[in-house]
Amino acid sequence: METLRVGQKEADGKGPIHAAQWLLAGHNVFKEDYQPGPIDGIFGERTGAACVRAKKALGYPAAGCRPTFGSTLRAYLTGNESLPAAYLARRLLRRRTRREKFVYPAEKRVKLIGFPGGGTHSWAVEPNNWQSDNAWDFAFRHGTPLFAVADGVIGERIGPISSDPNSRFGGLRCYLQTADNEFYYAHLSRFAPETKPGAHMRQGQVIGFSGAASGVDHLHLGCVDWRAFQKIAEG
Repeated sequence: METLRVGQKEADGKGPIHAAQWLLAGHNVFKEDYQPGPIDGIFGERTGAACVRAKKALGYPAAGCRPTFGSTLRAYLTGNESLPAAYLARRLLRRRTRREKFVYPAEKRVKLIGFPGGGTHSWAVEPNNWQSDNAWDFAFRHGTPLFAVADGVIGERIGPISSDPNSRFGGLRCYLQTADNEFYYAHLSRFAPETKPGAHMRQGQVIGFSGAASGVDHLHLGCVDWRAFQKIAEG
């Protein structure tokens, strides 16, 4: 049996994309008259995993979240069938209770221009502290709203990093102390009004706005336990 890749067309290059792959590649809202033919429900590992994610998002019971694709899932994805009330209830409950430990520090992802242990963050080069070495540089434009990556408290050390705005230590800095970690925000252009020593910040709340250092717009974000945040930072 052939394993199809997501988005792959049939061998002749003219036939329709397989129904599951069409839908799971992101074309999950369409009303055209589309006849995919028989569906055997057996796919490669990645497509199977996508089926599981789709079922979980739709509210399938745990026992039904298997890596198979059939007419029921297709009907839900194309909007031709409504979810049963019990599925919808589970979906809403999961949305209300699910919460990531950390969130990305801004609304949109940007290029990373610095990583822990590399370049100016080298573990072998001074100043050899976690604020500098265990850090990412996010290429946010000047003035980008920056979020608290988790619930926490603003530390006592807050304010200008250096009196020279053009140095590599330019801008403002603050610390966010979370339940089991600590973050160092540097090169901010200004703080949000609520960002004061001892202030309790909610995850996703704006801490301040990005600025620049050494003439480069970016956020320097250090983290004591940097591996705990690596997946969020590097995506």
